[in-house]
Amino acid sequence: MKYPPFVDLLALSKNLDRTNKQKKLKGLLLQVWRAEACLGDLLQAGDCCKILRSKVDDKSAPFGPEEQTTVKALQTTAVNLYVRATSTSGKSGERGSIQLNLSQLTKEQKEDHQALIMLRNNSLAHVNPEHKMRDRVWHKVYLFAVPNLFGQWMPSAATNETTWNRETLECLERMLPLAIKFMQENFSAKLKAAQGALDDAKISEKTLKKYLFDPIDAFGSDAVVQRILEARGKTSDRFWVEE
Repeated sequence: MKYPPFVDLLALSKNLDRTNKQKKLKGLLLQVWRAEACLGDLLQAGDCCKILRSKVDDKSAPFGPEEQTTVKALQTTAVNLYVRATSTSGKSGERGSIQLNLSQLTKEQKEDHQALIMLRNNSLAHVNPEHKMRDRVWHKVYLFAVPNLFGQWMPSAATNETTWNRETLECLERMLPLAIKFMQENFSAKLKAAQGALDDAKISEKTLKKYLFDPIDAFGSDAVVQRILEARGKTSDRFWVEE
């Protein structure tokens, strides 16, 4: 199937620094890229929460080891993706985040947002043995001693492994719709600005054609390419790559 030409704007942006208009375009393209990537994080976090919710709602018996590992992975991934998109800073060359406008959040929403950030920072990315999610100690390690048959005290330890936490899931379910709406609006505004800057920059067809790429190679199938074409200029789209 024949498609219109696809130009790699990120590759193009690396050479846009000769005029003020091209510098502006370069900056806006990078902002669109960041917004799209952050939105993708949030949408994937939402997918994780939906699957986790279905598993815990359908729970009819205690989870076995495989299910415990699955629900823990789903919740951990969702928290990390949420915070990566909305809070974490990036070093030079890294994507970073697009932070939520806290002035638009209620007191309760700010508390939810901060609770997820603290959970990620103190329990998932690092370990603070005293950290709590609301009233729940996340990493609870018992170091104890019991006497053996000869009366000798023997030290031992046991860890309470958190698989999933209902308050955390509910917190994510409250915050993700707000964050997704915020990021979609951010993406749309930046995409519109980039369109205007691309028109103003008056880049030649010859230059644009240097950065053509094959959409099938990039997106994997005709169906995905057609879907992406239908959404262009309106919203972002996602596609899965299995490697």
